[in-house]
Amino acid sequence: MKLTHATVLLKAVLVLSFLLLALVVFGGVPAYMAHIIQVRPDVAGWDYWMRAYALVVALPVWAVMALLWRTFDTIPRNNAFCLDNVKRFRRIALLAAADLVPVVGLGVLLVALGVTPPFIMMALMAATYGGVIVAIVFHVLAGLLQNAVVLKQDSDMTI
Repeated sequence: MKLTHATVLLKAVLVLSFLLLALVVFGGVPAYMAHIIQVRPDVAGWDYWMRAYALVVALPVWAVMALLWRTFDTIPRNNAFCLDNVKRFRRIALLAAADLVPVVGLGVLLVALGVTPPFIMMALMAATYGGVIVAIVFHVLAGLLQNAVVLKQDSDMTI
């Protein structure tokens, strides 16, 4: 597979992911809250907060997508083993870890309030699991890439 073809495919995945997340944030969450309010009008005050919450959780994910986009740009130039990508991977790990704060925070708040709808709790657990995995994987990848960059620099100096 050509490197440019791989980059196009990876970027297509990013675009699709961006659109799907936007659909959830701007379509799914408002629709879900409209349904909840119809069933339980007493929680109407949560509508604005849940829409804002969805956006707060999505913003770091979109930032990760932007960092990955820039990382994928280095592939066709045959420059993936560079310090800029190490920094990007470290930022991705930090963004994933930071995104866990509102996710876990909402779970704790809901448990404290005694409001634990199974769908919401499962979604929060899945988001927590995914966030932990992304933070760990990109932290490790940053370290591995750092080693590769050092080896590449050593190899370039011996030539």
